[in-house]
Amino acid sequence: MNTGWDVEVHQNRYLGEGDTEMQAVVTVSARDDGQAESRAPGAEVLLVDCSTSMRYPPTKIAAARRAAAAAIGALPDGTGFAVVRGTERGDLAYPAEFGLAIASDETRAAAVAAVERFVAVGGTAMGAWLKCARKLFAAVPDTVRHAILLTDGNNQSQSAEALRRELDACEGQFVCDARGIGDGWERSELVEIGRVLRGSVDSVVRDEDLVADFRELMAATLAKVIPAARLRIGVTEQTTLRFVKQVWPNEYDLTSRCVPDGDGRVVLSLGSWSAGETREFQLAVQASADPPEYGSDRMLAWVEVDGAADSAVPVLAHWTRDPVAPTLVDPKVRRYTMHAELSEALVSADEAYAAGDHARAAREWGQAVEIASRTGNKEVLRRLSRVVDTDGENVQLRPEVTRSELLNLLVSTVSNVGDEPRDARPAPPPDAKPVHCSDCQEPNPPDAQFCEGCGTRLGGGPA
Repeated sequence: MNTGWDVEVHQNRYLGEGDTEMQAVVTVSARDDGQAESRAPGAEVLLVDCSTSMRYPPTKIAAARRAAAAAIGALPDGTGFAVVRGTERGDLAYPAEFGLAIASDETRAAAVAAVERFVAVGGTAMGAWLKCARKLFAAVPDTVRHAILLTDGNNQSQSAEALRRELDACEGQFVCDARGIGDGWERSELVEIGRVLRGSVDSVVRDEDLVADFRELMAATLAKVIPAARLRIGVTEQTTLRFVKQVWPNEYDLTSRCVPDGDGRVVLSLGSWSAGETREFQLAVQASADPPEYGSDRMLAWVEVDGAADSAVPVLAHWTRDPVAPTLVDPKVRRYTMHAELSEALVSADEAYAAGDHARAAREWGQAVEIASRTGNKEVLRRLSRVVDTDGENVQLRPEVTRSELLNLLVSTVSNVGDEPRDARPAPPPDAKPVHCSDCQEPNPPDAQFCEGCGTRLGGGPA
C-alpha cells in the first residue's frame, strides 16, 4: 500500500549562551488516502499463558479462554492465525500442523474448541512463546503481523538473557501487545516486550474485563494497513543524538533500539500502522560546545520516514545572548516532560509502598494526582482513585488496596491510557484573537507570552 506521510517538529529553537541541548517533539502521521479497503489479510497469533499459576483462582484461566475465543471470533475471513499454549514451551494449540490457519467459520470454530480445552499446568517462558510466533510469522513477511501475549506470572522458566535475545530476534518482525492478569506478573518484563516489539502494555483488575480488552485490541489491529515503517534520524557533524523516545500513544525510551545507518544517521523500526494514525516522538540532541553563531538558525538534526523523501523536517537551533525564559518551552515538549514526571511519581510510589513506607507512597501518589489533573489525564486519575482518596491537599491510602490495582495503575502511563497528543496549556476562549508581535508582526496564539517567530516577549521586553 502506497501511503503518504506527514512529519512535524514542535520545538522552541532558541538557546541561551552556554546552552547546548535541544529537545523537540516529532509528530508522525500516516495519511488516510482512502486505501484502507484494499487492506490485505493480516496474520494474528495469540500467546496464552497456561502455566500452573493460571489455575489460582480458576477465574483466570476461564477468562483467558473466553478472551482468546472472542479474539478468534473477531478474525475476518482470510486472516492467517494461530494459537500458542504458553508454558515452559511454546506449543501450537491450533492448527494441528505447524503454520497459520486461514480464518473461516470452520477454522474459527475449531480454534475455539482447542482453546476451551486449555488447562493450567507448567512453567513460564515467554521467550519460547515469542519464538514460536516469530517462526509462524516468517511465512507471511509482507503483511500486518500482530500478536497478543497474556500472562499472570514472571519469566521463571527462562533466563532474562534468553528472553532478551529472543526479543532482539523478534524486533521488526511483528508487533506484540502484552497484557497482565492477576497480581503476580512483572511490570518490567511486559514493558520490555512492549518496548522492543512496539506494542501496548496494560492489565485488567477484574478477570471478567479481559474479553472486552481483547476485543479492543483486535479492533485496533484490524485497522492496520501498513505492515511496517521506519523512522530515520540524522545529526550534523557537531551534534550527537542523546535520546529518542516514543511518547504517544506508548511511552518507551527507544534510544538503544536505534540502528546505525552511516554518516550520523540511525533508523528505528516503528511496526505496523493504521491509515490516519499519528504517533509522537521526543528527541534530544547535544550540540558541540564551540562558540555558536548568534542571530541565525543552525540545523542540528533532521527526521524523516524512511522511504518518504518528502517527509524530512529539520531540528533547528538559534542562539541568543538574551536569557531564554522557561515559558518559551514548546507546549508539547512541556507536556511530555510532565508525563515523564508522572511516570516517575507512580514508580516511586509503588517502590515506597512495597517497602512499607506508606507515608512517602502517599506523597508520591499525591504528586501523580497533581500532574494527572494538570494534564487532564482522566483515566490515570480514575485508576489513582482506586488507590488513594484525595481531600484538598491531603492524600490518603484507601484500605485494602490489591496488588492487581497497583499494577494496573503502574502501567497506565506506559501506554498513555486515556491521554491524547495535545498541548498541555488550556485552550483559549473560542472568540479569542491572535496576538501579533510588535517586532516581526508574526501572529501568535492568544495565550502566548513570547513570539513563536522571533522570541520577543509579547507585551514588552526581549525574550
